[in-house]
Amino acid sequence: MQMRKPAILFFDDPEQQLLGPKMSLEVAADGWEFYYEQDLSTAISLMNSKKFSALVSNVPSVPLFSAARTANPKIINVLMTDKSMPVYAADLDVRDVELIDHVIAQLTSEWAISDLSVTLQKIIRADYFGLEKYLASGSLINSIVIKGSSNRESSNAAVSAWVDLIGLPKNLSRLAFGISEELIMNAIFDAPAAGGRTAYASFIRSEARELDAEDCPTLRYGADDRMLGISISDPFGAFARDTWFAYARKVLRRRENNLIDLKSGGAGLGLFKILFGSHAIICNVQPKKATEVIVLISTSQPIRDFDHMPRSIHYFGTESHSLTS
Repeated sequence: MQMRKPAILFFDDPEQQLLGPKMSLEVAADGWEFYYEQDLSTAISLMNSKKFSALVSNVPSVPLFSAARTANPKIINVLMTDKSMPVYAADLDVRDVELIDHVIAQLTSEWAISDLSVTLQKIIRADYFGLEKYLASGSLINSIVIKGSSNRESSNAAVSAWVDLIGLPKNLSRLAFGISEELIMNAIFDAPAAGGRTAYASFIRSEARELDAEDCPTLRYGADDRMLGISISDPFGAFARDTWFAYARKVLRRRENNLIDLKSGGAGLGLFKILFGSHAIICNVQPKKATEVIVLISTSQPIRDFDHMPRSIHYFGTESHSLTS
């Protein structure tokens, strides 16, 4: 018997930056039962009359997202926006973490539709991991197993040199070096501690650390004609959804006390540097088995207005709202 498709509603407020051509939205939502609306009251009524599994909106509307969550507590709420987190969080009465599961930056129409398509296909297939999902088919992806502090510098240099080699601007190779550094440092020092590896507990970032073979993370990096991607995966699966969004909120809203977590084992400073050097950050988690953090940088959109630039923020895993949770 054929399984019933999960239903998805697109709310496209004509007074906001539009989601994109309706046909493109339908392609992105392949496998979903597709609904489209441009009137807010009608969209809210639909939420109350039919069980939707996902909502995509271009406006941070508390009534709409609240109605969606009330009608289906497990619904996946996606905000597509050209606003920065402080702006849309204020529009959502600072209930952004409660009401929103994925944020897609409307940097360009192509970027937004691509991010949306990957997001919806990852959700419907429950297939979360892999940098290649974000790059054009056939893109070369390089891999380095990180054995510890001893090959940290050489790995960072390899990423930076490769970005230079493929002809991207020097500022991107510098960004790539810094992002690689933070991803590696978090994977060497923070992930094992969060994953319960007590043997590493006494180490601090200023000391050398080598990892047991089964604890080694893998750094991956690649690019296509639109973006540069860098990722790291570890075997611990210990990055919780609430922690992920708490750090992102501290970094991007910058209104809470104790902006950056500087304690031993804290990942706040690393995430701060990564967020402010990228256009998208994605966390994929299989609890107690694997965490993958992916960082994406558009090669056509400058990173200069850090405070006001929209960014895509995603968390995929069993702690997040999903069709199987």
